[in-house]
Amino acid sequence: MWTEIKTIEEFEKLLEPDKNRYFFDGSLKILCNINVKFSIEITKSLWIKAGGGIKAGGWIEAGGGIKAGEWIEAGEWIKAGGAIKAGGGIEAGGWIEAGRGIKAGEWIETGEWIKAGGAIKAGGGIEAGGGIFSFTFEISAKWISSKILPFWRQYWAEMPPLKKWRKDILNHNNCWDKLRGLPTKDEALEICQWDGWHWILRGQLGCFFGLIDKFEPPKN
Repeated sequence: MWTEIKTIEEFEKLLEPDKNRYFFDGSLKILCNINVKFSIEITKSLWIKAGGGIKAGGWIEAGGGIKAGEWIEAGEWIKAGGAIKAGGGIEAGGWIEAGRGIKAGEWIETGEWIKAGGAIKAGGGIEAGGGIFSFTFEISAKWISSKILPFWRQYWAEMPPLKKWRKDILNHNNCWDKLRGLPTKDEALEICQWDGWHWILRGQLGCFFGLIDKFEPPKN
């Protein structure tokens, strides 16, 4: 069952000032725009009216899905047990994670990583300060840009084009910025040209090594 919030005054009643968050135990349907400086936590699903949006200075989290007619924006992270959907853009200062898919009518932008159990789709670009990963390997956008690789170090260390640097990759004293500079430009090009990469990983490798700023999904 959904509980409706029609005004910002009603929403303010959910504030827990000692925890710097707005909290609701259940599914919440919001019929007004929300722009608050604290975090928002909903135990089940969160839905914002068509044409409306939600903005939180902290994080936004829902046990179920998060859906907004327009934009979703958080100063920190966004996390949903279900899908995250917005008619406009989705933006977070931290990471974005969904148990199911992530879909934005416009852009998706985050300061850290993006991870989804389903497809990641954007009408515009997708930009992440970290890596981007879909468990179903479905990503569609006009362009994609990332700064750090997805997955764990062990995965990359075992990939044939990177085995030369296996020990360096597995050494946790080596930060990602240091690993980025290990191959020469020619070696980085050779790594990216290996025919065993999925296009999503090849593109992120190109961004990681500074060979490209962004990449586009295949046309077919």
